[in-house]
Amino acid sequence: MSFGLQNDPPLPAGYAFRAGPPDAATYCRLRETSGLSPRSLRAARAGLPHTLHGVHVAHDSDIVGMGRMIGDGALFIHIVDIAVDPAHQGRGIGSAIVDAIMRHIRATVPAETYVSLIANADAWQLYERFGFENVLPDARGMALWITNR
Repeated sequence: MSFGLQNDPPLPAGYAFRAGPPDAATYCRLRETSGLSPRSLRAARAGLPHTLHGVHVAHDSDIVGMGRMIGDGALFIHIVDIAVDPAHQGRGIGSAIVDAIMRHIRATVPAETYVSLIANADAWQLYERFGFENVLPDARGMALWITNR
């Protein structure tokens, strides 16, 4: 699938991009199988419609990868949910997902937009290839899980 940009990122034979995030159940499955923290189906159904831009990757009829950007679309963009099913990792799918999202960002947001992400484990090496830099010691990423509901 073309996203309307010249030279869409390449995927291995048999794989295809689809626009938007996957459905909520697939989203939850991909997060868990890829090693990201689990999310409830209820939260996924509430949050996914607020995606600014997303892609997912299909192999035959199976959804095997995904990525999203969230934020306000001009001042701040946060890249989230870069996930590839372990059975399909090591084929450049994660890199192609990030590439597709970055192409969209570069084509649509103002020059002064701050783009951030949180890299899990060794994923920082993937993001460095797209120009992301470690912000330490100037800044420190912080998080808070809301668990009391």
